[in-house]
Order: sequence, then C-alpha cells, then structure tokens
Amino acid sequence: MQQVANSGSNPLERLPENEAGRTVKKAIAEAGGWEKWAAKKTFSYVKTMEYFDSTGVRERQLQQLHQYQLQPQFKARINWEEGGDQFVIINDGQQAWKYKNGVEMTDQASRNQAWNSSFGSHYVVSMPFKLTDPGVILTDEGLDTLPGKKAVLALKVAYEKGVGSAGGIHVWRYYFDKETYRLAANFLDYGEGYSFTTYETFKTVDGILVAEERHGYTVNAQKEVGRLRSIYRNEEMQFDVPLADSLFESLN
Repeated sequence: MQQVANSGSNPLERLPENEAGRTVKKAIAEAGGWEKWAAKKTFSYVKTMEYFDSTGVRERQLQQLHQYQLQPQFKARINWEEGGDQFVIINDGQQAWKYKNGVEMTDQASRNQAWNSSFGSHYVVSMPFKLTDPGVILTDEGLDTLPGKKAVLALKVAYEKGVGSAGGIHVWRYYFDKETYRLAANFLDYGEGYSFTTYETFKTVDGILVAEERHGYTVNAQKEVGRLRSIYRNEEMQFDVPLADSLFESLN
C-alpha cells in the first residue's frame, strides 16, 4: 500500500502505519535509533571514489573531505584536489556554490553540481533516517532477491512534487536485509537513467551505523545489473567535530 508520511511533530510519527512504515522504523532502530541520530550536530568524513571502465580498469580516483552541519539546519562543504586544481563546494542551506582555485564557477553545470552533490551526498550518508522526511511517499513492495540471491525487503521511495529539488522526478527502491533490516542496496530512477548501488560494509560511529563501502553498477530499467562502475569508501568518519560557521559561507 502506498501512503504519504503524515505530519507528526516527531519524524517517526510521520511514517505511515503500514508495512512500509514499520520497515523504516526497524531500519532506523538497526542504524542506532532516532534519538541518537537527532542528537548529532555535525558529521565529517573522507570520501574516496574509484571509477572503472568497461574492461574493469580503474580510470579515475578522487578523494574528498565532506563536512556537514546536521543541526540546527543542514549546511555542507566539500573539498578536493583534481588535476592540480583545488575545488570546493559550499551549501549554506539556501544557496550552493562551486569554486575552482578560489574563483566561483558560474556555468549552469557547476551550479547544478554544487547543489546536487552537497544535498545528494548528505542524503546518502543519512540513510535510513532521511526516509522520515516530509513529503516522502513510501510503498511496500514485499520480498525481492538481489543479484547473488540475497533475500531482501523492497521499499519504493518517491517524493511529492515540489519537495526538495527532485520531488516528482526521482524514484528510489531501497532494499533491506530481511533479518536485520540493515540497508543492502538501492536502485534509482533519476529521470535520465538508472543506478544500482550495494552496501558492502558498515561501521558504527558514536552509536550510529554508517555505510563504509558502497559499490555502484550499471543497470537498466528492468533492474538487470551489469558491470561494476564505481566504489565509494567513507573513512575518518566523525560526529560532532567543531565546524566553524565560516566554513559554510560564500567565498565571494
């Protein structure tokens, strides 16, 4: 059954009283529980990304420092070096900017990347807690089987139109281990293509279970999984490290 989360003041109360809502509640409990997550103020980690060509040869590697203010409102900063240049993305919760060697990149692609990368990376590392957000439409899809014959619980996740920057566009399938309710994989229809990601390892950081390594694969609309495309690793993960307000201010 499909249902939009209700508007309770406690985010868990926004979850529907059906199987989809119960799956999310159990996944949140497995990840450390809502109270522990809500108490976190900041989160910082180093993200390593490896990309592979069609023959399996690594064609690119990138390492970024991600810093987020979680409370009282979302803010983000991402720093990395590439090709001898220094890049930074800053999101103050209202606007986002991308800079190259201290100079703002004003082309539309860079502006889109600044917004989408900062919100998108935060969305990924905040799972499954983000499934309580206002405007989430949850649909239980029962048991499914992932490549490798892993049995999982499938959950369709969509968003009401106007919610965030992708409401009415992006549709996710999240897959949870049917015994532990730990995240196992996700399938994303982002309107212009598809992606499939498996959650390989996790690490408990200050009471919160955080995805440590994820693998991305090519996939089609029928969810037929192809070759390994990318590996993402999160290291040096820390909650509640002091982050100055100036980190999230425009460099202009």
